[in-house]
Amino acid sequence: MFSKLSRLAAAAAVATVLAAGPAVAQTKMIVNNDTGSVSLKGQTWEHFKQLVEERLGDEVTVELHHGGALYSQKTMLQAVQLGAIHAIAPVVGVFTGTFPKLAVLTLPFLLTTPTAIEAAMNDEAISAELFDDLREQGVEPVAVWLNGPRNVGRKGQPVLTPADMKGVKIRVPGGSNYVEAFRAVGANVITMDWGEVPTALQQGVIDAVEPTPNAWLSSRLFEIADHITDTGYIYDFYIVGLNKAWWDGLSPNVREELQTIMDETTKWNWENTDRVNAEAEEKMMAEGATIHKLTDEQRSQWKEAMRPVWDKLGRSLIGDEVMERLIEIGEQNG
Repeated sequence: MFSKLSRLAAAAAVATVLAAGPAVAQTKMIVNNDTGSVSLKGQTWEHFKQLVEERLGDEVTVELHHGGALYSQKTMLQAVQLGAIHAIAPVVGVFTGTFPKLAVLTLPFLLTTPTAIEAAMNDEAISAELFDDLREQGVEPVAVWLNGPRNVGRKGQPVLTPADMKGVKIRVPGGSNYVEAFRAVGANVITMDWGEVPTALQQGVIDAVEPTPNAWLSSRLFEIADHITDTGYIYDFYIVGLNKAWWDGLSPNVREELQTIMDETTKWNWENTDRVNAEAEEKMMAEGATIHKLTDEQRSQWKEAMRPVWDKLGRSLIGDEVMERLIEIGEQNG
């Protein structure tokens, strides 16, 4: 269900390989995970690795490196394009420096539920508009994994309205969607690699952060920024991207089995995202963090303040027709 696009691409790749003659199977799959092993994405990659070991044994060896041990968020995309590694799964914003159109998938308050994200991914016009560029530049998108709602938090005081963000130094991932969303509410926006965030927050280089609950917990950021607000301004997700030359060079049988395993891993991720994030919030509150819920009026203020980003990064990048389709999907699946 979540890999309609990747299955079509895999079928095309199989046909190309068969036409060209036997391919040499690659047995090592090097994965760079930019988050920790206990994060939701870390757990998802570990699930994938376990299934590969169970079904493919020595035929495919997964080398899984957590915490950006090989490449940072700023360098991992280029590394997979060049073939230095074979697999990454960054948030959408990491792709947008090279593939700016992808920013429309995580515009603030646009696709705010998993069902909305699924509908957008399965829309043929949207998929063709956004993902063909990746393949042309050496990246094969094979899955979408959920991360969760991005929530704003800072030390000592809550952030409840857009006015509370004025002048606040907030770290966001590299990506125009995140940057412009907080510029729209008057924040002082700073981009930095995820691994630098805890020290920056501790030292006052930044005042606030906006990750998902599972990332708040796994990074222990809630120990510093102890007031977290369920803004959910973006329901964040990851795009699993593989080095296309490596993927196309696998034997058809191995590639088909890896895609099957990826599909099952994706299903596991989607089924467990809400649970993992809910448990993260419970654990943080038990350890002293305060989780604030927005009123309907406060949420409306956030939506109104950030909605101009739709025009700035949406219509200007993909045009009115595709943007209207995304808006329709968001409204139908909110």
